[in-house]
Amino acid sequence: MTKKIPKIWKFFSKKFQYIVIISLGYNCGFRPSPLQKDPIPGPQIPAFDSVPNSGEYFSEIKKIPTGFYIRQVYLNHSNKKEMLISQLTVSESKNWEETRFEGKLDLDESGKFFRFRPRLCRMFTSKNPGDRWTLTRAYECDHFEFLIWKSGPEDIRLTPGPEGEEEGILLKKSKSSSISQISAIILKTDSNITSIWGIRLSRVRKGAKAILEKQDGRKTELNTLKTVETTGEVKTERSSHAEPGDMILYTNPGEARPLAL
Repeated sequence: MTKKIPKIWKFFSKKFQYIVIISLGYNCGFRPSPLQKDPIPGPQIPAFDSVPNSGEYFSEIKKIPTGFYIRQVYLNHSNKKEMLISQLTVSESKNWEETRFEGKLDLDESGKFFRFRPRLCRMFTSKNPGDRWTLTRAYECDHFEFLIWKSGPEDIRLTPGPEGEEEGILLKKSKSSSISQISAIILKTDSNITSIWGIRLSRVRKGAKAILEKQDGRKTELNTLKTVETTGEVKTERSSHAEPGDMILYTNPGEARPLAL
């Protein structure tokens, strides 16, 4: 004899099926493509002084089990309205790997922050600092969108992060840098030779003056050994106490032109 199921149970059973189907659809592929979605909503920022200044900004150096990685933003809205995001990863397995997001800046309608949709992404690799980069991959990436706004006197916030970090990342520029200088960051020190990295190091000219700026603001003049593309080396004395995360500021002889790649 077949047992009858009460109508109320049939009702809840069907309703539960609909909930499961809708939940699976939302989490397993029914979301719109990034190419089709509307621009991501802007952040809640104060109405005053929220557009970041042109300059070169660096994130913290983050350790990974086999090495470390760091990000840099080059932002120029004084004339060309251009931007470049670069991520350097150093590990035993991949050696040195750099990924660059390149494109133009657009000021949001609110006038409070910038939107950045890169037109081209490229990946490079090299075995050691000081080697020339080898292009390994280039691809279109205009389906990405980043928001950039000023979050402090020398800070900017980039949302999302290059690896999809929803909370974004914080980047800082040197306290004393100007648009006529070239910035780099110390990655590691070995004896009296210090390895540095910066998007615009290829613009360093012979006879450039190099200043070490520590995170507490102290400054020391250094001797430049070499710069190759985005990596370089400087000679540091033990008395300077150079550490990873400190900044190097270059001033080319007679250089007074505005920021440019």
